[in-house]
Amino acid sequence: MDHKLKIEIGKIEKLKKNKKFECLFPNCSNMSIGSHSQQRGGQLKVISRNDEVYAMNFNMYEVLTKGESAFTLVKTRIKNASIYPGFCQNHDGQVFAPVEKHPLKLGDSLQAATLFLRTITYEVTRKRLAYFKTQKIIENCSKLLPLAVLENFKLQNLGRKKFIENDLPFYLSKAYSAYNSPDSGVLKTKWVVVDKIIKASSCTVFSPMRDTNERYHHQAIACPQVMSTFNLIPTDNETHIVVSWLAEHHDDNLWIDGAMETELEKFINYIAICESEDICLGPDLWESIDIFTRERVHEAIHHELHRGPLYEIPNIIRI
Repeated sequence: MDHKLKIEIGKIEKLKKNKKFECLFPNCSNMSIGSHSQQRGGQLKVISRNDEVYAMNFNMYEVLTKGESAFTLVKTRIKNASIYPGFCQNHDGQVFAPVEKHPLKLGDSLQAATLFLRTITYEVTRKRLAYFKTQKIIENCSKLLPLAVLENFKLQNLGRKKFIENDLPFYLSKAYSAYNSPDSGVLKTKWVVVDKIIKASSCTVFSPMRDTNERYHHQAIACPQVMSTFNLIPTDNETHIVVSWLAEHHDDNLWIDGAMETELEKFINYIAICESEDICLGPDLWESIDIFTRERVHEAIHHELHRGPLYEIPNIIRI
């Protein structure tokens, strides 16, 4: 790859790393800090070894210069894992207090709403950062990229722009409605507790439409896409699996109740591996897996067009 392009990508990655947005708390104009989508001193600490976990690598510069693959799991300090510029210093602690200052309690509606809000704000910020980085590539690297690649980046950002302008305000409004009135019926939640410490953690949105999602979304492009939230949270003596969705999308999520009752392990692996871009695995788990299975996991992390059928996804997270 062109040396000038690598230099420009490196500059853009630094800009992205230091990018801050206004706090996502309503009517707050303070700048964001590095919020954790997965609690550093909680679930990440539980699965870590020497305060390290395996987390997703999104740094394009490292992929280009160090030969690392995109969408792979790399050893990461927990202080640097699952960070997003979502809330200011004051609101970061305030918003997440129900799940960080109190033990998780099966079925607690406020805790479920807090996890939903955290997951939605993580996705909102992730999309904003991706839009920011891609726009910088379009602006700064247009003369260094093939026309087809440049056009692909432009198309990607058209989709992100639609999400930011349409889906983002819709889901933030719903998330805060649920958070402020957790028993109002805005959310539906399926919450299961496993009497075991699972050495994996995740906070992600996913489409309950599964592999039909793109076809559905193309037919309903003017509507906010249907998203549900998934949180895999190991604690000191058990693991919580919390899945939430908007009550108005209940019909699209009917299959989840049965899947979590009869195929929980398969469900966890499907969402955590195929749908999550915020998965962290403990070294004890990841390093115990053979190299061939690791490669299958990395393939499954990719888009459905590349990863193959859902039934071929390896079940590395055992319950």
